Amino acid sequence: MERIDKIVFNTPDLDSTRESKETELFITGPMEFLAKEIADHLLEDEVWAALFGQNIDPYPRMDYGIRNLPCIRIYDKGYTKENESWFITGDITAEVIFPPNLRRAEFQQIPNTVASALMQQFRRETFFEAIAAKVPGLNELGKRFEVDKSLAFEFENDMAPMVRITLNVRLDLRQWDAYLESDNRTKDDPFNRTLGDLQNIVTIIQGLNSEDADDINVEIGIDQDITNP
Repeated sequence: MERIDKIVFNTPDLDSTRESKETELFITGPMEFLAKEIADHLLEDEVWAALFGQNIDPYPRMDYGIRNLPCIRIYDKGYTKENESWFITGDITAEVIFPPNLRRAEFQQIPNTVASALMQQFRRETFFEAIAAKVPGLNELGKRFEVDKSLAFEFENDMAPMVRITLNVRLDLRQWDAYLESDNRTKDDPFNRTLGDLQNIVTIIQGLNSEDADDINVEIGIDQDITNP
């Protein structure tokens, strides 16, 4: 089996995990699911679902057919953490691809209308709060909103009009670290829930030292026998 196949996404086991997915090798990291959460929340809005249907994709998809247009693809090209700054900064790219058969009079107005509507979408405090609930530490999203209408998407033997929107992102690592602790993780050991294991061990020891130890029924939350590591 290929080693890359070890990265399998599953639903998190703990209610304290705010992200929708995690893997057995890694748990979650900052910025990991931002594009997916944006796409999912747009898809839940009936306005965007009416315009794009199911074609709101959290990656730079290339294989669109004519029936898929208009569509929007949302992704990031990377991000930056400078020195020991408390912040991660980067950009999210949202590209709207329109049908190639737009009439000439629509080439200006329709992209303007959709880009303006998206700007209003990212100005909604309720939208930001919904995304931040799934992306711990999210501090800014779309305060800088850049629109480029000079592009086209190569589509079969034609060129389809495309609008590229670039939104700034900032994530506060202090909030992220606080979230790790709430999810039984630490900054020094981000791949294991060591806090939960330690809390279980402390509970067991306190129970054994109690005068009522015979009456205590402690449910051990770790697989390893602590008396025989």
